[in-house]
Amino acid sequence: MYGSASNNKDSLMKKCILSSFFILSLGANGYAAGLKADLKQESYAIGVTTGSHILNQVIRQDKLGVKTDIDRLIQGFGDALRGKSTMDDNETISYLNLRADNLNKLQKAKLEKLKKETLEAGKKYLAEHRIKKGVKTTKSGLQYEVLKEGSGGSVQAESIVMLNYQAKLIDGTVFDDTYKRKAPAHLSMINIIDGLKEGLLLMKEGSKYKLVIPSELAYKEDGVADIPPNAVVIFEVELLKVMSPGEFKKMAHQKADVKIDSNKTKPQSLKK
Repeated sequence: MYGSASNNKDSLMKKCILSSFFILSLGANGYAAGLKADLKQESYAIGVTTGSHILNQVIRQDKLGVKTDIDRLIQGFGDALRGKSTMDDNETISYLNLRADNLNKLQKAKLEKLKKETLEAGKKYLAEHRIKKGVKTTKSGLQYEVLKEGSGGSVQAESIVMLNYQAKLIDGTVFDDTYKRKAPAHLSMINIIDGLKEGLLLMKEGSKYKLVIPSELAYKEDGVADIPPNAVVIFEVELLKVMSPGEFKKMAHQKADVKIDSNKTKPQSLKK
């Protein structure tokens, strides 16, 4: 959501420029080694970076239906840099607060619409999918299909599991794929979403299941990252290995590159 403009103009501009410098410092160190100091080019670069930051905000607001007069924006930016603004701080903040309120209302309306549309689409998909041949539905509403039945060890509530999977939305959008990364995931059963946990508890090592998970067993009304609120999610999961926490710890000591996937890695989509 958009916050109110409680800080003055100088504070807002300072944040924007500091953000620009930070971006530059992250990505341009190697390239800068081959350049000579040039006041005009450096000043222009600051303008480009700051302008790009503002443009991204303008584009995002335009998509919500709030237009921006670019000519007046440029005029205001130039006047502020020269210390010749024709609008005092109180007036500036008042106008920015009005705009923020409008943006928040539009953003909230857009989110509510998305929630409703996703919920309805999910219900329709689940109703159609559950009657397909080979699909079973649990009491919780989880739908699963056995693609390959394994004969290895069973998953326990405290297990660490090694998986390959592809995760997608009902429209086919893939949001996570260990096959593409060419690296299986190591996940703790304690931390994963309810629908995936329930599905894995039905599986044995060597099994491959298709799990269709209702939103209430996945990311619920909030969603996460690229997963919209109220989304039904689909996992094609291959259970490679089941380990106790002690077995996993021993393996991790032997192989320094093996660790339980955290929220900072791709399999964040599996987390609660």
